[in-house]
Amino acid sequence: MQEKIIIAYGLNCIDNHEYFFENAPKSIFCNECECCIDFSYLPTDFKIRNKADYSATYDRRLISSLKFKDFIEELNFNVDFLSLNKDSSLFLMKPLEILEFSAWKRGRFCDKCNQYNDQVVPEPDFFYKTGKIIEEGIFSTSVGFGSGKEIYPNIILGIETAQIIKEAVKKYKFRGLSINEITSLKI
Repeated sequence: MQEKIIIAYGLNCIDNHEYFFENAPKSIFCNECECCIDFSYLPTDFKIRNKADYSATYDRRLISSLKFKDFIEELNFNVDFLSLNKDSSLFLMKPLEILEFSAWKRGRFCDKCNQYNDQVVPEPDFFYKTGKIIEEGIFSTSVGFGSGKEIYPNIILGIETAQIIKEAVKKYKFRGLSINEITSLKI
């Protein structure tokens, strides 16, 4: 029997009970399948009802509080935080370094925008190709997961980075975060 090992961690979160695209213009979506085709769209007056430091909208956009943003920026990883309101209290968290992933299950390919309308079950292709675990860093998956408008990349943490963030959750009482193992069979 092959041994499973931890190769990285996923940074997950609670729902904030909001829609990122609630007031978005229809032009940012494919008129055939309704997937997002303009990823530069940002709301300008975004609010959340709960007080989570890291949360996701119903349409899977990953939202950071100013407090969590400031902490992550101190770690000096390559992560952008795009302001979503005038008082700069909420941000779209967007790691700039990419890890190669694929979706084990994909469905409903759209010939118009060249995207799958359903992509689920993340597969860590980076590990299958290199055999190397991720020690440190904050990454975005190379493909998004979900269905339709909610397809968006996952955030991946290196093993040491996940430990730092776990300790910070306790120390700074960050709300809304969960950190989950990503495992694979040992190569």
